[in-house]
Amino acid sequence: MTDRQRDNMSIELGKVTLFTVEELAERLDVQERTIREYLREGRLRGRKLAGRWYVTDEAIADYFRQGESPATEEEPVG
Repeated sequence: MTDRQRDNMSIELGKVTLFTVEELAERLDVQERTIREYLREGRLRGRKLAGRWYVTDEAIADYFRQGESPATEEEPVG
């Protein structure tokens, strides 16, 4: 296994799955710098350990739920 392959593997810790920046970028088809930017800005939650960012599956789900609001019924006009 190459270092690059190892970088792209998620880590299972009990019931939590950790993803690296490289793996998220590949899976979501975005630039690694985009993932890092979102992490720095707090738009995506993660933790930095030994110089590497890790993102949980729960944090990914939270990111995709951001901005979602329950559908509200519009009141009729007139």
